[in-house]
Amino acid sequence: MGLELLIGGLLIITMVGIMVLEVIMRYIFNSSIIWVQEFVIMIFIWIVMLGGSAASMTKTHVTITTFSHRLPETGKHILQVFVSLIILAVMVYLLQTLPASIAIQNKTSTSSMPLNIGKGHFYSTPLLIAVILMSVTELYYLFYEVKMLLGSEYPEDYMLKAYRFTKKSVEGGKA
Repeated sequence: MGLELLIGGLLIITMVGIMVLEVIMRYIFNSSIIWVQEFVIMIFIWIVMLGGSAASMTKTHVTITTFSHRLPETGKHILQVFVSLIILAVMVYLLQTLPASIAIQNKTSTSSMPLNIGKGHFYSTPLLIAVILMSVTELYYLFYEVKMLLGSEYPEDYMLKAYRFTKKSVEGGKA
């Protein structure tokens, strides 16, 4: 996760730097860089996909807990295993369908970038990478959820943490 956060941070800095450069070029030098918009869109897609994966690792995606908070501890574990299995099923489906989608999208390419990048790599490859990372993360959590369902104690290393990049710490499995 540290690598994802580092890459995401560098991409944000790059995106802001390119946008500032474009503003300077357009309003001071009265000239525009033709590929900036497409490149910034590509960077933004990567930022969103890496951020989604990092949110999956830290369990910080939005969740609705109205029902689950009322369940006994065993019920919470059963529900979490069920949710993890649904998430894994969606990830497997995406892993099966994304390569074909990328191949179809690659029949066209970017129009203004200096490098001719297939639209599949432009739009869907970041999603494929994020799906792979989220699948591995969900398998990690599913392993611990099944262990806890079978009576194991709440493991100290259950929640993945980004100690280097955040000042928050996760205690007892709760953020």
